[in-house]
Amino acid sequence: MNVLLVEPGKIPYAVDIGDGLEAMQAAVGGDIQAVYPYDDPVALVCNEEGKLMGLPLNRALRDDEGNIYDILAGNFFLCGLGEEKFADLSPDLMEKYRKQFENPEQFVRIAGKILAVKQPIPSPEKQEVQMDQIRVDESVNLAFDLDAFFREYSDVYLDMHSDFHEEKERMADELFSGQTGKIRMRVAGIIQEEHLDGEADFLLERIAAYEKEYGISSYSIYQLDLSNNTDDLRFMSFDWLEKKGLLIDRDNYQMVYAAELTPGETLEDIYTRFNIDHPKDFRGHSLSVSDVVVLHEKGRDTAYYVDSIGFKELPDFFGGVRKPETKRDGSLREQLDDAKKAAAKTEPKSPEKKKELERS
Repeated sequence: MNVLLVEPGKIPYAVDIGDGLEAMQAAVGGDIQAVYPYDDPVALVCNEEGKLMGLPLNRALRDDEGNIYDILAGNFFLCGLGEEKFADLSPDLMEKYRKQFENPEQFVRIAGKILAVKQPIPSPEKQEVQMDQIRVDESVNLAFDLDAFFREYSDVYLDMHSDFHEEKERMADELFSGQTGKIRMRVAGIIQEEHLDGEADFLLERIAAYEKEYGISSYSIYQLDLSNNTDDLRFMSFDWLEKKGLLIDRDNYQMVYAAELTPGETLEDIYTRFNIDHPKDFRGHSLSVSDVVVLHEKGRDTAYYVDSIGFKELPDFFGGVRKPETKRDGSLREQLDDAKKAAAKTEPKSPEKKKELERS
């Protein structure tokens, strides 16, 4: 969700905070409270207990005559209003409220009355430094949450990184330098090692929002796991799977690599690299039919199946809604056996020539 975030002492800025209650709570540092002080279709979301927590005073809210009736403490953001939930703040309202809250404010009490003193807008050079500091802060916050998650779910991580600060600093540096692929690999490793199911989704959403905010693009490579259930799917073309009524299921795949996507880099470029010049830290097999490449661009994940010729987009790879008639029951091997039995009843007895795959 794209919002206008206003922090104490700083100029407002647009940021994608992700969707859901946890993302909004993270943005304001606690339980949220939404107020609707304007005629425009916007919500102002702040920390419900900001003053009680002693958070720094931020901006004043004024009535139609310009009199202060409340002061917001801590971070707050403005977002749009959808039919049933909060939504992106439109570009015109983003600019309107950016100007309204552009000047940081300090508060003084004179003769029993609180006054809001507008502070000068920082110079472009100071604004650039300020934005760098904002990114540093966001990198540190995300690294802190990653470290806490890893420590909660992985004893191996605990044993390897007994120092509570060193690894967080390293992850913050990786984030700030745009190496989100390394972070994605760590999360994927924990998911695989600890057999987690959905517990890390909020972290992946945070990483995607971070990439979108700072214009970082990355890609991930997924390959079928080594269980017996996937033997008959390995290196099979998209059309073959479709004819047999078999699903390309995210649960059967594991991430084997992730890296930054350079400007102009295409799926064919990735395919060529992972067949001819493997990166030194790549531990999977050469990119082949049945593998999946996911592009993480502008906060959006798009999955592509490596086919015998070209690639097929997979809109449902990350949990799209499945139609009841195609929902899986039982193992993949059972599905394949059922498909073979059905085919034996309807297909002619004449031998069928096996189609050669153009990618393997």
